[in-house]
Amino acid sequence: MRRYLHFFVFLLVGLLSSCRTAQRKAAPFDPLSLGPPGATLKAFLDRQGQPRAGGRAMVSQVTIEASLAGMNRKGKMVAQKTVAPNGHISYEMKSYEGDNLVKTKVIGLYLSAEQEASETTPPAINGENYQFKFKRKDSLGDRIAMIFELTPVRKMIGLFKGELWLEEGTGWEMRQSGRLVKNPSVIFRSADLTRDFALHLGASYLSTVDYQAETRVIGRITLKMNFEPPQPMEAR
Repeated sequence: MRRYLHFFVFLLVGLLSSCRTAQRKAAPFDPLSLGPPGATLKAFLDRQGQPRAGGRAMVSQVTIEASLAGMNRKGKMVAQKTVAPNGHISYEMKSYEGDNLVKTKVIGLYLSAEQEASETTPPAINGENYQFKFKRKDSLGDRIAMIFELTPVRKMIGLFKGELWLEEGTGWEMRQSGRLVKNPSVIFRSADLTRDFALHLGASYLSTVDYQAETRVIGRITLKMNFEPPQPMEAR
């Protein structure tokens, strides 16, 4: 059973890669070809790969809940997340309650995997990796979203098929949601993710994460994360 949990971690690494944005060679795709909605998408694409303002380490508190639904096991962890100026991520556990297997083999391995993933260059959400299609307008809270359909141009670990929600005009990320197009193991039937973003200190930050995976052996696995707004390390 433990080896199946390791497969889950490999899957989450792919999900992490799908949602981090990194600068790549300029693609020929012109977002303005989508008409008026393309201006919002262009603002988002132009912002990708830009260095984080200030060059300071940022810290935030995160609450993580995970479960192995088929085994009726669950756990909850509170941790501090630190993002270094170079983008490298580290976590420090503050408290934990629940099943020890979930702590070590789901949450713990996931956090280690995210730390390792932050040291690589994952596939970006850009014109090289995705086709974009404007779908509709909607609202998320008090913000208006322009919603684009994402279709990966290839089946590659780290890419997902779904939606990208951007704030109208500014292009700030509001939500990413969809299904991983390539699972790293046949153990998994499917994997879905939703990542919500909020604005703080004039920038967008990851506020919530919801992963759900259906496995062929141990049923459904879920992992949910809620982040407080990040603060400069010296301010804490």
